[in-house]
Amino acid sequence: MLRVVALALLLMLALVGVITARTLSRLPDMLVYFAKDSGTSFTLESVPRVARSGTLVERVTAQVSALVQGPTASEAEKGLATTLPEGTRVLGASLEDGVLTVDLSREFGTGGGTASMLGRLNQLYYTLSQPADVRAVSIEVEGRPLRVLGGEGIIVDRVWVRDQHGDDPLW
Repeated sequence: MLRVVALALLLMLALVGVITARTLSRLPDMLVYFAKDSGTSFTLESVPRVARSGTLVERVTAQVSALVQGPTASEAEKGLATTLPEGTRVLGASLEDGVLTVDLSREFGTGGGTASMLGRLNQLYYTLSQPADVRAVSIEVEGRPLRVLGGEGIIVDRVWVRDQHGDDPLW
């Protein structure tokens, strides 16, 4: 009788372990920021996503990929959108003294007007700077530091420091 009880407890513990592991694998572990058009201006709104990535490059790739994929259908119904161009990829990433340098493919700088360009910078900065180990972001495109974005000539900060910006950008 004792063996049957012990076996039942062991099976129940295994089941609890499996359920816990499956539940934890579905919990969001990052926030991504999408643009929201308020009619006269744009703001950002964060939404949770699951990345489950290990290395820095994997984490940054998951963040940028989530931005490029854009909002879910229900998020889009709430007015959320992405301004990152299709095909934008992470070519590399490094973190030194709290400054994340991310190298993006040339697609990042294509298409869109001023609002779109400002939106993609804001989406990228706020998404990439929310892990505790990142206090600032520096952007490269095809291995070269990004200083001016788009035909409008938007000046890009050499290093964008999160603490120097509010929680709710408006453009």
